[in-house]
Amino acid sequence: MLRIPQHSIHTRSTPFWNKETAPPGIFKRHLDTGTRPGVYPRLSVMQGAVRYLGYADETSPDPDTTLIIESGHFAVFPPERWHHIELMSDDTLFNIDFFVEPEVLKFAGRSHA
Repeated sequence: MLRIPQHSIHTRSTPFWNKETAPPGIFKRHLDTGTRPGVYPRLSVMQGAVRYLGYADETSPDPDTTLIIESGHFAVFPPERWHHIELMSDDTLFNIDFFVEPEVLKFAGRSHA
């Protein structure tokens, strides 16, 4: 499992989302600001399960990484990675925390991702 670098700083958390409240784009292949260099998203599942599908690039037809994150567990996703998620049940509840390497914050000249 990918680990968040030891000195990374927690910069923000999303609300707890379900299938109705999550941003629709999260369920389509994307490369979002949360996955830029030095930013590590950590998806935590409170109820149900989430499938993460990671892709080599924007156009590759099939995922090269698939993870199932079950209730009570979390997974850390690599920076700069095309991906999307799928909810495995209608009652799934999850959130995402973002951790940033200090060098990225220093370089960006700001205090959060």
